[in-house]
Amino acid sequence: MNRQHSPAPLDPALDAAMLLRRIGFGLLALALPLLALVSRRAAVLLVPIGVVLLVIAAMIEEPGRFLRTLKGIVLSRPGLILLGLVGWALLSLVWSPYPAPALEKALNLATAVVLGLLGLSALPERMRSSNVNLVALGNGVAAIFAFGLIMVALLRQTDAPPAAVERGVSIVLIMAWPALAWLLSRERGLSALGLAFVIGLLALTRFDDGETIPMLFGAVAFGAVTASRAAATRTIAAIAAGLMLLAPLIPFLLAPLVVALPDSASDLAQAMWIWADVIRQSPVELITGHGLDTVLRGQMNGVLPPAAPASLLFETWYELGLVGAAAAAAGLYFAIRAAGHMPGALAAGGVAAFTTAFALGALGFGPLLPWWLMTLTAVILMFKAVSSGQYRTDRPAVPLPMRAANHARPKAGPPPTTA
Repeated sequence: MNRQHSPAPLDPALDAAMLLRRIGFGLLALALPLLALVSRRAAVLLVPIGVVLLVIAAMIEEPGRFLRTLKGIVLSRPGLILLGLVGWALLSLVWSPYPAPALEKALNLATAVVLGLLGLSALPERMRSSNVNLVALGNGVAAIFAFGLIMVALLRQTDAPPAAVERGVSIVLIMAWPALAWLLSRERGLSALGLAFVIGLLALTRFDDGETIPMLFGAVAFGAVTASRAAATRTIAAIAAGLMLLAPLIPFLLAPLVVALPDSASDLAQAMWIWADVIRQSPVELITGHGLDTVLRGQMNGVLPPAAPASLLFETWYELGLVGAAAAAAGLYFAIRAAGHMPGALAAGGVAAFTTAFALGALGFGPLLPWWLMTLTAVILMFKAVSSGQYRTDRPAVPLPMRAANHARPKAGPPPTTA
């Protein structure tokens, strides 16, 4: 008598959690790069909604694991450093001359950090490949769509594509690193090559806006980590953290050099002299900073010259001082080192993403605006999802002795028949 296996009992709560996770991750990986090309507020709206859906799915499926993971991340060394940086930014509101706009900027930073911590804790230990495939699919389709929009703008002989397209291209570029890492980790070399080609063309269209060089830095970091993971990761982490920590030395080292450059570099020379004067005139604020959001407001009110350096390095030191810069440098160092410990191609992609983001900020692009903070949060969550999707699903190979035994074993004949 043949026994039929009874189907597994349905669990509506588990099915609902899986659906919510797929929708939430789809908003981050698929909808964000596409909608960012047509809406300037796509990142600000989609990232919080996506993280909330991921958290709800985690609370339905495994609430205990979610809380334990969240506690572990918060109490880890990088987590405590990041929370300390946010706390110092909030404390700087006490001596900031512009408390209202500074509070808004501090809340944007705190919101991005909280969403990142919640999202990392909500992602499962094992991510379905069907979900992670959305990372490469969304970035590839968005890259082709963005390139088409740029070509249409050129054919119409307009000065520049719409602002939403320019911001969307920036989001597509930084989100390309987890997409490329996922494709390479799944040994889809031709797909990765095609995506890299389109991303390279997009990066060339952003040369005047200062995004081409950071993407090139990211590509160099990707190749270096691929060639020598440990040494390249340590070197890149030390360079990034060192530049953040020793940034006040930059104007004194570069100011004599930029004077010898042609007139086209006069703006750079002026920015270096302004930075050096700021350090000489306010040595106390070199420790505490002038308070959050004082660079932009100071330029608007005449406290700072308009030619002051437009750089994350100058902004961090001017607003948060040595304490904030040291926390940012430590957080950046441990983040890059952690990215270098991810498996396979993810290490190269993670270090390249951090290198690109840091180079963008150091060269004056992407200040701490809400859309950029939300984009970086989404990129970090994608790398975590890609890392969780690295479990092998191939059938293990049969050992040779067992395989030989199976071949030697006589085949069973048909079952005997009874009269």
